[in-house]
Amino acid sequence: MKKIVFIFALLSFLNVKAQINLIRNPSFEQYSSCPFDFDQVSSSNYWSGIDTSTGAYGTAWCLPEYYNVCGTGAFSLPHAAYFNHYARTGNGLMGMDMYYDTWAGGRLINYLQGRLYHSLVAGQSYCVTFYVVLGSIRSGYATNHIGAYFDDGTIDTATAVHCSTYQTEYHPQIVDSTVRADTVNWMKIQGSFIANGTEKFMTIGNFFGIAGTTAIDTYHRGYDAYYIIDDVSVIATGTHATAGPDTWVTAGDSTYIGCDSNGEGMPCYWYVLGEPAKIDSGGRIKVHPTATTTYIVEMDLCGTITYDTVIVSVFPLGFGTLGNGEHLQLYPNPAKDNFIIEGALGCEVRIYNVVGQLVTVSPCCHGEPCRTTTSRLTMTSNKEIVDISGLSKGVYIVEVCEPETGMRVSRRVVKE
Repeated sequence: MKKIVFIFALLSFLNVKAQINLIRNPSFEQYSSCPFDFDQVSSSNYWSGIDTSTGAYGTAWCLPEYYNVCGTGAFSLPHAAYFNHYARTGNGLMGMDMYYDTWAGGRLINYLQGRLYHSLVAGQSYCVTFYVVLGSIRSGYATNHIGAYFDDGTIDTATAVHCSTYQTEYHPQIVDSTVRADTVNWMKIQGSFIANGTEKFMTIGNFFGIAGTTAIDTYHRGYDAYYIIDDVSVIATGTHATAGPDTWVTAGDSTYIGCDSNGEGMPCYWYVLGEPAKIDSGGRIKVHPTATTTYIVEMDLCGTITYDTVIVSVFPLGFGTLGNGEHLQLYPNPAKDNFIIEGALGCEVRIYNVVGQLVTVSPCCHGEPCRTTTSRLTMTSNKEIVDISGLSKGVYIVEVCEPETGMRVSRRVVKE
């Protein structure tokens, strides 16, 4: 029994360490109850305001609002109290004041605090991302200096100033200098910093005060800058995009691709191979392919963009067997200068790089390289060699199409 418990504990520890996005409940999808009033930030699991036990204006002034499709009245999406908007992803988002005019002395400011899975690693660089939209109904101003502060939770016990005033004694590691005035499109706030190893919490807000903030009058009624927030991520710099392992589904079914856990809120976009339009965002998505499909994920970590691909085969069509009854084989894989395609007589072969661009290769004639190159090979025998010596090292997608039936089979090959 002790051995079983030990193995379970070890697996649990490894799972936490394997999280790519270190923020818990990053898209506000997990909740204890649906929102029905102001200041119910804690209804969204692992999120809260700061120092909520005091307040000359009442505790409520300290807290952000939680909104969800399941909410009641003014706290349901998309038609809410201070805006008309859907969540960027999923069903939930947060709303909070980032600026308030001088008539109230700045005493209506909110701070949104979230928990990390574990303390950050000292000396490690992290990329922080979240998305905002200016509230279209209430906001009289648009502002800059939306930022994020990381610490061990000390800010939550601050008593030097009221919890609903600007916390100017704290210096956020992430600061956005652009005045964010868009009331329609989600705007990305992103920056990086090096951790000191004590950070367990992330607090979003304006730490610069009235005098240190640029505010632009939006000519709306109101004295504040009210923003909605969604999709928060803290990811170690150097992390690469993860599309997950190749998989398959039975025709008519769906499956998840991407990160194996906590992929919500990540700065990722998804594409279908060969198609320019984005199909979804986030580190983990649900897909419903009707035929074998190659998906590409793109992740932007503070300017470093990486890609990965995953092939979802649909069974029985496209799961390795073409209409001619042959089972498609591709070997060796990984390959160096060439690979062999077997079982695709009469089929057209195309090779794509990881970002979906068609690449040029050389067919081999009776075992000897041909002098010409092409982007589309036609299989004139049941077993042929493809010369890839001219390609750079990396991951490629080999797509085999049977012209008569339109059936497609995809394989991922690694060029060493």
